[in-house]
Amino acid sequence: MDIHSALVVVLVSIVLSAFFSGMEIAFASSNRIRAGVDARKQGISNRIVNMFYRRPDMFMSAMLVGYHITIVVCALGLAELASAWFVRYSGNEAIRLILQLLTITAIIFVGVDFLPKTAFRINPNLSLRYCAVPLYVVYLVIYPISWAFSALSRLLMKLFGAKSVAEHSPLLSVNELDDYIQQSMEESKEDSVAAKEIEHEVKIFRNALDFSDTLLRDCMIPRNEIVAVDLGTTDREQLQRKFTESGLSKIIVYDGEIDNVVGYIHVNELFDVGVDWKSRIKSLEFAPESMLANTMMRKMLSEKKSMAIIVDEFGGTGGLVTLEDLVEEIFGDFEDEHDRRRIVEEQIGDNVFKFSGRIEIELINEKYQLSIPESEEYQTLAGYILSHLGNMPEQNDSFEIDGLKFTILRKSATRIEIVRVEKLRASQE
Repeated sequence: MDIHSALVVVLVSIVLSAFFSGMEIAFASSNRIRAGVDARKQGISNRIVNMFYRRPDMFMSAMLVGYHITIVVCALGLAELASAWFVRYSGNEAIRLILQLLTITAIIFVGVDFLPKTAFRINPNLSLRYCAVPLYVVYLVIYPISWAFSALSRLLMKLFGAKSVAEHSPLLSVNELDDYIQQSMEESKEDSVAAKEIEHEVKIFRNALDFSDTLLRDCMIPRNEIVAVDLGTTDREQLQRKFTESGLSKIIVYDGEIDNVVGYIHVNELFDVGVDWKSRIKSLEFAPESMLANTMMRKMLSEKKSMAIIVDEFGGTGGLVTLEDLVEEIFGDFEDEHDRRRIVEEQIGDNVFKFSGRIEIELINEKYQLSIPESEEYQTLAGYILSHLGNMPEQNDSFEIDGLKFTILRKSATRIEIVRVEKLRASQE
């Protein structure tokens, strides 16, 4: 091969190698959610890119095959050119080989790897769209070879008992979704109106991502806060009074003790005076506290149930969950009159607050910047206080924890109901 032919081969192979290298890094660095949104738009480029995302294993295989073929051709052409360039050192074979090796390595590293990967990483989604059509043509040419290599690699992996990445990797991970949300929020900060508009939607989307890992124990009403009546000792008047006092439309019914729940009674059943209310008790779902919340939600929706009793590891009643509780895990609290009655959340002065004991630490940290340490050992304000004190405080007791002053305003024998929280000056500084 003469010098001119070798030069043409080298230039063409460098361009193709850089193209394959750049497309590989652009595909790996691209925002898949944004690409999915773009795929809904008109245009052949968007459809081609979307097709590559549906078969990422074959696309990456084709890019790697194309890259290695062209890089080998490029190396051979450069070796031919380098021999001609360094012919003056023919008397010293070692120096000539070292110079050839350094030259080939520098050209391949800079022209094939570093520059194209840096350039295509700047805006990978745009690079994929602009190069989609020529990329698709090259993909079709290389596809038979890449398919053969992929089949061979899958066969070898099966022989060694390993699974291929395509068999168990999701197209989008939770981290990628979260990164996209964060990027969208950063872009909207320049427009305060847009930022306010998407803030609530972003929170819902993040809640939905977290909901897949949420357990029933994380969203249930605890055992000691369940409003219930005894089947054997409660008459109609007592039941009516319980509905009036609680403001609830459904009340749990147990037989003898709360660990023996038999169902629930709806307030509407009391309007039929001529019928014994005990004959109108409806059945409940029972589920372990370790069950995923989204599994319970699907089950309740399919079976048209609105409440379920959560069973602890000992088989007793651990808590109660309603369909409303599960929906609130995604969309946030629904502020009805009964929720406001159960949960107290109020700023009563400068750096002074009044909270229900069962309010979540995460919520008050986010809304009031109290910086209360979060832990897996507790989720509520009452749990935080009890974990530090080690015993049940008395009413009107005051104490300091982590730069905050707590005063117990109301309590029962088994739970802390209302707490006054004050930020101390030292903690503010």
